[in-house]
Amino acid sequence: MKNEKGFTLIEVAVSSVITMVGLVFLATLFTLSMSQNRLTKQHTTTTTLAQKKLEELMAIERNDARLTIGGGLDSSTKQDNYNDQIYVNDAGTITTTIPTGQVPNYGRFWKIEADPGGLANAVLISVKVVALQTARRGINSEQKNEQTTLTTVRSW
Repeated sequence: MKNEKGFTLIEVAVSSVITMVGLVFLATLFTLSMSQNRLTKQHTTTTTLAQKKLEELMAIERNDARLTIGGGLDSSTKQDNYNDQIYVNDAGTITTTIPTGQVPNYGRFWKIEADPGGLANAVLISVKVVALQTARRGINSEQKNEQTTLTTVRSW
């Protein structure tokens, strides 16, 4: 019996603790990965929605009423006809008509300004899209919503 070889109870216990610590760290990485994926998805979506609105405003005729100076880039400065709310379903379908029983995912605001350089045939167009669901924690653990602001100049 003295020649039997194997693991002692202490060796098995230590290896079990090391394995358990590794699995806890691995589980933490999964939750971090899920939150990063949500943040990336929201950033991509806010950028896409802002680009869509900029393209729409760039494509309309220069004397269209939608290019009238006005608007605001947040809920406190918003003006009628210069904002909308957007619903994106799980399949990625985008609509400004919120389905019954659903809440909007994103708020979109835009602002048309006279050219700061004084050019008569140019306007500054800014579009801001804010995710209405919180995706990350900011400084002091306060919740932060993903947002994207794009600005361009339109001249004719």
